[in-house]
This record gives sequence, C-alpha cells and structure tokens, in this order.
Amino acid sequence: MNEAILRINNISIYGFGLLAVLSFLWGSFVFFKKANESNFEDKLILDSVVLSAFWGFILGRIAYSILNLATFWNHWSRLFLLTNYPGLNQFGVIAGLAVGLWLCIRKTKEKFLDWFDILILGIFSGSSIYYAGLAIMVFMWQFVVMSVLFLLTFVYFWNIEKRYRTFDWYRNKKTSAKSGFIVGFSLSMMGLHYLLDRLILNNYSWKAGLWCGMLFVGGLILVYIRSGRTINDDLKIILKNGKRQ
Repeated sequence: MNEAILRINNISIYGFGLLAVLSFLWGSFVFFKKANESNFEDKLILDSVVLSAFWGFILGRIAYSILNLATFWNHWSRLFLLTNYPGLNQFGVIAGLAVGLWLCIRKTKEKFLDWFDILILGIFSGSSIYYAGLAIMVFMWQFVVMSVLFLLTFVYFWNIEKRYRTFDWYRNKKTSAKSGFIVGFSLSMMGLHYLLDRLILNNYSWKAGLWCGMLFVGGLILVYIRSGRTINDDLKIILKNGKRQ
C-alpha cells in the first residue's frame, strides 16, 4: 500500500511507514518503562533504543532485499528508494534490534539476555499495534487475529517477567535463575505466530514451515540451556522414576 494518507509541505507520509513508526514508538515506550522498572541506567536505555532502531532498519531492509532479489538485483539504488520500493523484513528487523542492543551494552557489565528479555516485550507490544493498524488500513480479519495473538503474548510475558526466575522447574533447585526464559519462549511463539500468519493469508510454503519449526525448536532449546538443566541429569530422573513404577 503506497498511497499517501497525509501530506505536509509536499512531504508524503505513507500508511505503512507511519504505522511502522507508531509501532516502534510504542514498543520503545514499553521497553523503556520496563527497563526503568528494572533499574537500568536511563542513558543506556535511550542509547540502546536509538542504536537498535538504526540497526533494525538497516538489517530489516537488507533482509528484505535479499528475499526480493528479482527487484533489487543490478538495481541496488532501489534500496534507498523507500517510497517506490518500500519494505522491511520482520525477522531482519528483530535481528537488527538485537545487534543494536548488543553493540550498546557490550562494553558495560550488563548481560545481554537481561536486556533482550525486556526488549522482547517491546517487540511484541509494537507488533500488536502494527497488525491492528494493518487491519484498519486494509480491512482484513486475518490481521485482527494476529494483533490479538501478539497482544495476548505480550500481556503474558509482561506478567511473568518478574516471576519466571522463581519457577522451580526453570530454576532447577538453584538459588537464582538465569535470564533468557522470555527470549527462548518468545522465539517459539514467533515461530507459531509466523506459521499462523502464513496459513491464514494463504501464503504457506515448505520454506516458511521449516523456518517456523527452527524458531519453535530453537526457542525451547534456549530455555532448556538457560535453565541449567542437563540431559544426563534429566535422563537419570526419568530412569529413576521408571524403575519406581
């Protein structure tokens, strides 16, 4: 959708571009609020927002161009023609947000997953706004479904962000649990969300299914690793319980 919905002094503001900006601003607000509640340094929070926005746009655009080589091959100047050739890849954007966050905190004593756990909240909240806006702009019920799913996921992660470290199965009898619970499960949820998105929009392919499966399994593996559990220990427990029965 490239039709301008607003014009200010001959500068056109396009629907998807405006929606992307509003989604990012809302997601940034959620991230800032939660990071502030976690007593992170305000300057570092703001720096991470700016740097993540920059790399999110860059990698999102690069990923989009790679997936649409027919449009950009031998016409690389089109990468900069956002009005005529708009588009960002959502997973490229997320990767860019992660890169920007890492670059911002890499020289500090901060732990990346402590921050990325919270950044995920901003991503899901912003995504819910984005899909809601799409539903209004193009009048498609499928986007309403996706918006509600992202909103419910965001609410769930928001509520357990402070509590998941107390879960016995995740803490695994340790005095404290590592961060990464939300990052891991969010990757799995992204896989499921993307799969549903492809299915309800009739745009499913085996490549999309493979990518969804990789995200889902990879997220669960990350949670398992961060929980501190080991396969050997769990196998011993399973075998021990089996003998009792």
